Amino acid sequence: MAVISVCSTKGGVGKTTLVMCLADAFARQGGSVAIVDGDPNGHVASWRERAGEDCNVTVLSEANETKIQDVIANAASEYALVFVDLEGAASQAVTYAIAESDMVLIPTKISGMDLQEVYRTYEVVKRAEKMLKRGIPARVVFSQMNPLYSRVAGHARQEIRDNNIPVLNTEIIQRAAYQQIHFTGMTPSAPGGEPKAAKEIAAVLAELLEALASQAQAA
Repeated sequence: MAVISVCSTKGGVGKTTLVMCLADAFARQGGSVAIVDGDPNGHVASWRERAGEDCNVTVLSEANETKIQDVIANAASEYALVFVDLEGAASQAVTYAIAESDMVLIPTKISGMDLQEVYRTYEVVKRAEKMLKRGIPARVVFSQMNPLYSRVAGHARQEIRDNNIPVLNTEIIQRAAYQQIHFTGMTPSAPGGEPKAAKEIAAVLAELLEALASQAQAA
């Protein structure tokens, strides 16, 4: 019954791939899960076709900004977890989706330009909070990481935290296993998936679920 919107004002940070991996991992743990595909490019729907009957993730395609809020709300009443994949722009649809969210996940690389977009995306979340008069927790996750950049990642992590934005401990390393999803439909959590990537996705999912549980308990 929780909604996680995955968004960034910058494209190319791996948000769609992350959504597919997290949703499939949750489904393979026995959870009911849907993805609301709010990106007009429809990459999630294409992945779902390739994934086949082995996949238990429901995909709801809706890029219309006048309808996406209702689609998310309806999905949240039917599924234990709903991921929303949003286009890489600060559009009205993004604002509506965030308004329905229990959490916002912001993927980013570690360049200076990417970090600027983290702050821009976070500002969209804060504006939604002000409009709704309620808190909407956000988490940043480093994606498509080069393992050689661990020291740079440490500096980036500290900078984001200095701006009072929480960062997940788990980092998504750049791997062929993530790239092949768009060709084969097979996520790391699927039978035969890449174990290291599967471990990363499981760790990210665990951090998100723990944060949602803590949030619910505090409420």
